[in-house]
Amino acid sequence: MKKETTKKLIVALKILTEKKLLDEISVSELTNKAKINRGTFYLSYDDFNDFILSIEQELLVGFKKKLIYDFVACGLGEGMVNIFKYIDENMIIFKIVMLDGLFLKQFDEAITAFIRKYNCFNPSLPNEYSQALLLNSTVAIIKIWVFEKKPRSVKEITNIFYKTRTLSPINLVTSK
Repeated sequence: MKKETTKKLIVALKILTEKKLLDEISVSELTNKAKINRGTFYLSYDDFNDFILSIEQELLVGFKKKLIYDFVACGLGEGMVNIFKYIDENMIIFKIVMLDGLFLKQFDEAITAFIRKYNCFNPSLPNEYSQALLLNSTVAIIKIWVFEKKPRSVKEITNIFYKTRTLSPINLVTSK
């Protein structure tokens, strides 16, 4: 029951966020668009912020599981495909929550923790610089992809991701 309600609310939220900012949307508006009773909403959530936080936490938990189980188990190859599939399957929600600074901070922290735990770095650079480069480029690729008007396929974004890992920055730029 709660899962079905949440699904309807997310679809309604997606429609509403195409025209309004999150903080301009009321519970009444959301429930009307979702065609559910306000009482049903309040059975599952304390308020609008609780609903958003619940969505964000569910996404982060799923993302962390993908990082650990798919990436560690499958490696850089198949693991990244599965991570991008997860984001693609939840693209509507990612588009909404990636506008929230708190979510982005927690998203960064999840990736940073993973990078620190499962990666060794080339000693020619201090670790914190290597980690920052890896984190920022990964998050930037995901954000660009999520906010594209017509997001690329999982295969395309995976290919782009791998190219950014194998090309040195000097090779990414050419003369005009």
